[in-house]
Amino acid sequence: MKAKAINLTLLALGLLLLPGCISVPPLIQVEHKDASGEVLRRLDRIDHRLDDLEKKVNQPAETKAR
Repeated sequence: MKAKAINLTLLALGLLLLPGCISVPPLIQVEHKDASGEVLRRLDRIDHRLDDLEKKVNQPAETKAR
């Protein structure tokens, strides 16, 4: 019983003193201040390519389901 109390005390102290490095990051959409026209065009092209890739990946799955 004494060992269990010591273990629980050590666990409680560990939880209080060593919170760890894992935390939940804030879910914020960051907008860059220096977003020029060229940067925005590049981001739009990347977004378009990503949409195309997602369609290609999902297309075979849809045909197999039929």
